[in-house]
Amino acid sequence: MPKNIPDQRQRASDQDREETAVSLRTAFAEGRLDQEEHERRVGAAFSAKTHGELRTLIDDLPAPVERTGEVPVSAQEKSGINPIAIWGIFAAVTFVIWGVPALVMGYPLGLLGWAAFCGFWGIPAFVVTATRRRK
Repeated sequence: MPKNIPDQRQRASDQDREETAVSLRTAFAEGRLDQEEHERRVGAAFSAKTHGELRTLIDDLPAPVERTGEVPVSAQEKSGINPIAIWGIFAAVTFVIWGVPALVMGYPLGLLGWAAFCGFWGIPAFVVTATRRRK
């Protein structure tokens, strides 16, 4: 068997076909292909035998942009919710559940338990807020 087969004539793998289909789906989602053209090209991608056949299906499309050097951002940072705000909501809900009944039943010292409970859970919120990097 010849070892120096040009890349265009090399047999394509299932993974090569799937990668081409993903590129075509991306182009369709970006509005570069209409529905009919997309369906035709994806069908041709899954029936392609060689790399050359696959390449002709995506030659007129821009190459996908590689994202390098991006710093992952946590979901909390994306949402922008301050941990102290979360703690404040937690404290308000627990006050309604714990503090209001204590006051209604004439047991004001019950608020000390609520304050200790909420204070304990507030410590992580303050630590996270204090140590978070400012942008």
